[in-house]
Amino acid sequence: MDDLKFGIIQGRLTQSPPGCLQWFPNESWEDEFESASQIGINFIELIADISYNSRNPIWNDKGIDLIKKNSSKNNISIHTLCNDYIIDHSILDSKVIEQNNKLLIQAKKLGIKKYILPFFNKSEINPGNAKNYLNCLREIADIANDSQIEVLLETILDGKQLSELLEDIGHSNIKVVFDTGNRIAFGHNLSDDIEILGDKITHIHIKDKNINNENVILGTGLVNFSDVFRSLEKIKYNKSYVFETTRGSNPLKTAIYNMQVVNFFIENSKKNV
Repeated sequence: MDDLKFGIIQGRLTQSPPGCLQWFPNESWEDEFESASQIGINFIELIADISYNSRNPIWNDKGIDLIKKNSSKNNISIHTLCNDYIIDHSILDSKVIEQNNKLLIQAKKLGIKKYILPFFNKSEINPGNAKNYLNCLREIADIANDSQIEVLLETILDGKQLSELLEDIGHSNIKVVFDTGNRIAFGHNLSDDIEILGDKITHIHIKDKNINNENVILGTGLVNFSDVFRSLEKIKYNKSYVFETTRGSNPLKTAIYNMQVVNFFIENSKKNV
C-alpha cells in the first residue's frame, strides 16, 4: 500500500456554508492540516476554485510558503492538486490554458506529483468531442512532465471509451482518476471500468451517491463498495484514496468513519478475490 494511503479534498474537514459541497475554507484552511494530522489523514488534496479566488494561497508565493509550513508542521503531505476551474471555464479557451499553466508553475513549487483535471460541464469530454481535446491534453502533459507531475483525467467516459481516449492521446504522462460516486451517477459498471482501465488508474476519489445524484454517507448510496474493492484488488491497486465525501453533521467524525469503511473493504477484498 502507498505510504500516503488516505487523503481528503481541501474543505471537507470543515463544515461548509449551506449548499456548498466543493468549497475552499478561506478562514480555516490552515486548521485543516492540524485536524487531518490528528485523525490519521495522510495528505490534503489542494483545490483551485471553480471561480478564481484571490484568497486561495495556491496563487501567490507567500501562500505557497504558508502551505509548506503547515504541511511540514503537521506532517501532512500535499502531493495532489485538483483544478476545478476548468469545470466552469472551457479548457479549450486560451485564457483557461493560461490559468492551467500558471497553476502548474505553482504546483511545481509545492512539489505536487498528481495534477487532476475534472472534465465536466464547460470542459466536458464526451465521445462526440474527444478529438477536440487531444492537442490540448498533449501540451498540458508535456508541461507537467517537465516538472515530474502526472496528469490525471476525470471524465464522463466509461472504461472502454476512456481507454480509447488515452490511446488517442498517446502520452505516457496521462493517467486516470477513478471517482466512485461520479461513475455510479453516470450509470457505469464500476467493476467493469476498473478492470478495463487497470494500471491506468493511479488515483481514486471515494464517495457515494444516491439516486438523486446527491453525495451521501459512505455505504448509504448506490455504490457497491464490496465489488469496487474486489476489482481494485484484482488489478493490484496499491495507491492512495482521497475522500471527496459529504461532511455529515461532524466532518472529523465522518472522516474517521470513512477511513474505517475503506479499511474494512480493503481487508475483505484480499480474502474474496
